[in-house]
Amino acid sequence: MMKAVNYLVILCLTLFAFMHASHADVCSPVKRPTKYLVQRSDYPAAILRSLGLEPVFGAKGSMPELIRVNNLKNANVIEPGIEIQIPFRCEEQATVWTLFDRDKDRLITLEKSSFNSNSSSAESTTVKPEPEAVIVVPQEKVQQNTIDILNQDSPTEPDVSTEGAPLEDSVSEALRYRMICEGEWTGSECITRYSVVYASALGSYYRYDGIDATTNDTAVLLSKFNPGINLGWANYWFENFKSDIGFSLTYLSINEEARGRPIDQSKKVLSNLYGFAKYEVGPIGLSLGFSQADKVFYRFFKENIVVFEDGGVTVQLVPITKYRGALSYLVWQEGKYRLDAEVGFYSLSSGKSSGYDVMPGSGWDVSVSVQHDRVKEYVFGTITFGKSQQDTTIEKQDQTDLALAFGYAWKIKDW
Repeated sequence: MMKAVNYLVILCLTLFAFMHASHADVCSPVKRPTKYLVQRSDYPAAILRSLGLEPVFGAKGSMPELIRVNNLKNANVIEPGIEIQIPFRCEEQATVWTLFDRDKDRLITLEKSSFNSNSSSAESTTVKPEPEAVIVVPQEKVQQNTIDILNQDSPTEPDVSTEGAPLEDSVSEALRYRMICEGEWTGSECITRYSVVYASALGSYYRYDGIDATTNDTAVLLSKFNPGINLGWANYWFENFKSDIGFSLTYLSINEEARGRPIDQSKKVLSNLYGFAKYEVGPIGLSLGFSQADKVFYRFFKENIVVFEDGGVTVQLVPITKYRGALSYLVWQEGKYRLDAEVGFYSLSSGKSSGYDVMPGSGWDVSVSVQHDRVKEYVFGTITFGKSQQDTTIEKQDQTDLALAFGYAWKIKDW
């Protein structure tokens, strides 16, 4: 008798396990396409995860199927307001959610269906409403209702992370930064080709160390704080390529020489006309350019050279052409902020002034820039430190620069 009971228990357990496994594996064919209306701040990976379509990535993941059925060129680029088809494999996966029936398809929301309970057993089956309970409404009204439902629980300023988004290598950091709409990352292509006009206030200090080649006498000149302005135009021609041209004017004021000798300076405005092109690959950028700028040269006269009653220093500005190459790196980026660092090296052309010739020279500079995006405009600040060496036929001269810039840029719509 006991042995028969044992057989009966084993048979019941086996039958229960078989029925449970069969129930869990129920997968009815999908009846009609199910579509989702993309909202601002949505991106494909987040949509799939919200609908429980894991795994998202991989050969058998839902992301490759989403790309295929919607013919997406880039899974990172998806416009708000469009409808995408959700790649459900089973009807049971779709009926868990609130669906709005239309003529040829259904519109889904991220809200659980009222026809399903919260139990795991209920979610594994499809509870169909009576035919009269299915309400068919116009597509425009469905879309508006869907937007209202989706926006009910949306935060005022959504914090959407792009971590783990697919195909990140296919979108450069430069493009990803410009894909910010209305102040927040959307995962959509907003503006990739646009122009910018900008204006900035400048402030700079200069130090000049020189040795007179004929007398071996030395002199050090320090400038006061020199204010200036800068105007420019930058244009993104392609996703990762831009050009930049502009000019600046700086008022130069030199402090009295250390030994109290008077300064003779006839011209006090430095002009600079520049242009460069930059190519970006991910966070790294390479730029090449040139500028035509006024550069300060001076000569220290001893007492026995009759220029002033007690000697002095004569300051002259000589137009010099600078050819510069630079390597930049996107150090940090979060939301609407970014931090860039750049190292540049340049050569200085020869020139001519009254009384002496200017020999070719070279120099380097390091700069750090901070930028805050404001959708159609942005603010930026830059600090630059540099050193150069350029001699004349009568003097060996080193120059040290420290410059600050704070500006505002206005974006022009995608052309």
